[in-house]
Formats: sequence, structure tokens, C-alpha cells
Amino acid sequence: MGDTGIRRSIVSALSSRYPGLYNNDNIALVSTHSHSGVGGYVENLLPQLTSLGYVKQTADAIVTGTVLAVQRAHDSLAPGSLTVGNTTVLNGNINRSPSAYLANPASERARYQYDQDKDMSLLRFNDANGRARGFISFFPVHGTSLYIVRVLPLRLGVSALTNGYPLE
Repeated sequence: MGDTGIRRSIVSALSSRYPGLYNNDNIALVSTHSHSGVGGYVENLLPQLTSLGYVKQTADAIVTGTVLAVQRAHDSLAPGSLTVGNTTVLNGNINRSPSAYLANPASERARYQYDQDKDMSLLRFNDANGRARGFISFFPVHGTSLYIVRVLPLRLGVSALTNGYPLE
């Protein structure tokens, strides 16, 4: 989940590190939320209420990690190419509110095969030899379904942010 304060801090740090290269006009900060990540970094009041206020340590960690990732990517720039792939993924997501979807006009619903977007796109970054260097995928999933897993003696809430635990 993005925030203008986080964005401002990232742009400022990158502009200072790479004068004349990175700025407000060429940095896109894209993020999501999971309902199970840390809070306290959004500058607006309402989200701060749930995390008991602004947490500078959280905001600093997000900014520092993002700037470090960009720095590492920038420092390893090399010739290469991009490819894009698209596919349909069935049984990978659900409509969280079918009743709300059905409130859309029939003409609107008739434009789509499913009540949820099932298209996945993948952007692949290749080196000069065609080997994959990285991927960015785009798939419409709202990562808010928390599951409980027994890892004795604890019961843990497992989300997209919790890797390595099997679901019961």
C-alpha cells in the first residue's frame, strides 16, 4: 500500500544518490497490501489509528529497503531485453463479493467471461544471452485471506507474507 510520504522519501534519497537521473517524473512506486504486514508508515490519520500512530522505524525500513533494491539494480545494469507473457489462471482467485458484482448492470457483466479478472501478465528481464534476470508478475489477487496453521505449540496466521508454512 503506497503512501506519498514513503514515495517522497524514496525519490529524495534516489535523487540525492543519482543527481539528474531519478526524480518525480521517472519513478513509479507500485505496491499492494496484505492486511497482515506492518503498519504505521502511512501519513494519513485513519490508517495510523489501527497501528497506534506513525512508526518511523517502519517507514525508514521501507524506504531504506526500496532505495537499496534500486541501488543494486542500478549498479548491475547491463544490456538485455524484455519479454511479456499473458495467460489465463483459473481457480487462482475468487470474487470477494459476488452480490456486489451482480449489482453491476447486465450490459457491464456481459463484457466479461468471469466475475473476476483471471488474466496474468509476466514481464521477464533477460540478460544479453537471453537468460532470465528477473520477473514481475501482475495477477489480481487480494491477499487478505488469513489462514490458521498449527506449528506446535503455536497457532500462526499465515498470509502471502508468511512463506514456508503448509496450510492445514
